Amino acid sequence: MANIGQLSYFLLPVILGGVCNMIFVKMPLADKLKATMDCGRFWIDGKRVLGDNKTWKGFLGMIFITAFWMAVFGRLNSHFDWAKALSVLDSSRFDFPLAYWIYGGLWGFGYVLFELPNSFIKRRINIGPGENRPGPVGLFFLFMDQADSVIGCMILMLFFYTPTLQEAAIIFVLGTVIHYVINILLYLVGLKNQIG
Repeated sequence: MANIGQLSYFLLPVILGGVCNMIFVKMPLADKLKATMDCGRFWIDGKRVLGDNKTWKGFLGMIFITAFWMAVFGRLNSHFDWAKALSVLDSSRFDFPLAYWIYGGLWGFGYVLFELPNSFIKRRINIGPGENRPGPVGLFFLFMDQADSVIGCMILMLFFYTPTLQEAAIIFVLGTVIHYVINILLYLVGLKNQIG
């Protein structure tokens, strides 16, 4: 079984993908992609489908940036013994051209895809984009804001890594905690409007 250090290293491409994507979204690049994913449409309840924070720029950015970082770590794993020792990936699954890019893109896709249902539900109960609510409902969504993308990543990672049950539990806890800590840091440097 992989240890916590190896699993933390394993998660780095998607972690770096998320941080870099937040920076990319704030930069004046590819701003034509800033269009909202729901195109400003309203659901049958008269409320926005997803809201202003879910844009094609953020969605596609996460896919491509995570693919890039996965490819970087793939290069490290093939050229450095320390990286190979830390890696939990089965190299036989990465023996075709662009494998790291494709698997990284899948990982980024899982991250952003699984954020969408949470946003959809929050709009239904009048929690605005980037907002939360006090009390138990707020705590639940604070947790879900961290965990939804981790769940998506865990499902899509099955294309290139199958964890044991214990590893899956560690990845879920590590991913959720790291996601929350990074959100706090992004809030402190002004890249997020709220913690969580």
